[in-house]
Amino acid sequence: MRAIRVSWTETALPGSGSPLPGGGSVTTEWLPIAQVRGDFAANPADYLAHYLAPAELPVLTRITVPKRQVEWLAGRVAAKRLVCLALERAGVPVPPSELAVLGGKPGGRAGKPRLSARSPDLTGPLGRHISDLSLAHTLRFAVCALAQGGRVGVDVEPLRDFGPALRRTVFTDHETALAQRAFRAFDTGHRGTALWVVKEALLKAYGIGFAHGWGTARLRAADDTAGVFDVSFPADADPGHHVAVRYGRLTDHIFAIASVAPRPREGHQQKGQLRAWD
Repeated sequence: MRAIRVSWTETALPGSGSPLPGGGSVTTEWLPIAQVRGDFAANPADYLAHYLAPAELPVLTRITVPKRQVEWLAGRVAAKRLVCLALERAGVPVPPSELAVLGGKPGGRAGKPRLSARSPDLTGPLGRHISDLSLAHTLRFAVCALAQGGRVGVDVEPLRDFGPALRRTVFTDHETALAQRAFRAFDTGHRGTALWVVKEALLKAYGIGFAHGWGTARLRAADDTAGVFDVSFPADADPGHHVAVRYGRLTDHIFAIASVAPRPREGHQQKGQLRAWD
């Protein structure tokens, strides 16, 4: 495991191109699941033809539960709205069906989402203007976070009280105590949810997820501005430089967006810049 120092702050939901500590920016798209369900049901063929690339259609058809289909579809719609907007602003208008967002192995259940284009001519613009994206959903929302510079991970969960049995399953007693100290903006019963979404966003940014168990990331130390996580990285993973999390509340949900700035080129590290590794 490697020790990763993470700064964090409570924030309003980041908007378009919000600058992130350590460089880069993140844009988010929140999409009500009910809206996607209604639009899709009104005209399924046209909706899929507009939003999905041919490579995505077999993935959708393999999902047999209608509710899960809509959740998966909502994530792709949110992602493509963001990507198409970013490319349009860069002078490269692209229809959503020209892009594919598919899971990559390993990591999580389907892996970190990978963005690709049907046309090789779009590979360059995608690489220049979009460095990473991350998806999450609940029963009410699908959310995508798009990074322009560095890596990003997003998670969202309904406000809930982690009961004693669940706390013992996913957190150590030490982590539970640290969460009470670090996330005072939330009610006592919801501080475990805050720690959960921060952990999940951090692991998503690294493309790890909880695929290797709840102990993949453990909070070792924390206050209300920063924490130190012990993270189980794959052998060749780069921890990056300057790791930051913005978290907050949206209606009855808690969200977290983690950013990992790329490690600066040799000889270009700014004096006093926080390192993301010990």
